[in-house]
Amino acid sequence: MPDYLEFKRIGIIGVGVVGGALRAYLESRGIKPLLYDPGLGLGSAIEVDAADLVFACVPTPYQPGSGFDDSIMRGAIAALSGSKTIVIKSTVLPGTTDSIQGDYPQHRILFNPEFLRENSALEDFVRPDRQIVGYARRWDAETARAVLRLLPRASFESVMPARSAELIKYATNAFLALKVTFANELFDLACALDADYELVRAGLAADARIGPSHLDVHDSGYRGYGGKCLPKDTMALLDLARQVGAPIRVLETAHAVNSELRGEAILHDLAAGGAPLKDALAA
Repeated sequence: MPDYLEFKRIGIIGVGVVGGALRAYLESRGIKPLLYDPGLGLGSAIEVDAADLVFACVPTPYQPGSGFDDSIMRGAIAALSGSKTIVIKSTVLPGTTDSIQGDYPQHRILFNPEFLRENSALEDFVRPDRQIVGYARRWDAETARAVLRLLPRASFESVMPARSAELIKYATNAFLALKVTFANELFDLACALDADYELVRAGLAADARIGPSHLDVHDSGYRGYGGKCLPKDTMALLDLARQVGAPIRVLETAHAVNSELRGEAILHDLAAGGAPLKDALAA
């Protein structure tokens, strides 16, 4: 059975929220990773190419008018030589890992979704509630298990086909988007009924099946869901669902409600992702 110690050098491409948390975790274990993030002035493509295990933690933005954009990640992988284990930590649509594996059969392409929050990234990284590694080829499952043993342990751990792992990541963010939207509509109903939403929220949160997260309608200083992840991932999943003829109607409604709540602000969220690193990697 392969052990993670078989990986002699570990590299990270993209040292933002996710890559930065991964870096801190590895360094806490006495592992000094090779880094490459041109936007932050860290390392070089040549340096990170010396690794035999590389984590790709680069943006996968949603571009209004064209949709899901994985060009930054594909460009980063294209620059890697030899035969490596490459672990995609970027959020990618189901089928992406399989597609990249087909393009680069000399590598072992895996997918390891991240479920951390931006404001508590390192804490969430080292204490995950789940740890999942997906593979494109069945014979790479043992390598996926070795990567799993390198990462922080979790109460739920699984090695599975990459398509399922990719969908878990999108389903998680989509469900949170639904929860935020429901909370906002419930807030308006409470106001119309002259009920105290904070009391209603506390009562809901006490139900272990529901929990307290994403029920504070003013948590980020605005109504609806925003930020770097939920808008882009929700829209990308909706696009994919329509393309394969399995639309998620409840999520379509939530997206429409959120668009009313946030207006043009959502376009700012989408436009903010990925451009600086993409330009730097292309330079």
